[in-house]
Amino acid sequence: MLACAALAACLQGAALAGHDLIEVDPALKRHAGQVTALGEPDGEGRIYSFRARRLPAAPDFAANELRGWRLTMLAGQRFAQAFEVQGNMGLQITVGTLDGPLNGIAVNDVFVLENIAVERAARQ
Repeated sequence: MLACAALAACLQGAALAGHDLIEVDPALKRHAGQVTALGEPDGEGRIYSFRARRLPAAPDFAANELRGWRLTMLAGQRFAQAFEVQGNMGLQITVGTLDGPLNGIAVNDVFVLENIAVERAARQ
């Protein structure tokens, strides 16, 4: 009986696994990548773009194919922070200003791109 209760508790915990408690559609398009170079900072030292490589290796993205996609950092100083992609030219990716600059990312940091909107706290 105790074993059944323990198994039920384990299964219940597994259903809630994940970092954002969002059910993800298995058909959702997503791509992993790695930062290869940082973009040029603006006049105030903020960085909004970087060059990337796809993991595993694949062809470049079409121009602005990633517009509106969510970019989530999976390593480095900006771990778990999400940004909305403003646009891309091949593997040059630019995020919008709404989610803040990319300052703190570094070459070799990894990320995931998902064709899903960035969730933001409601403004009051």
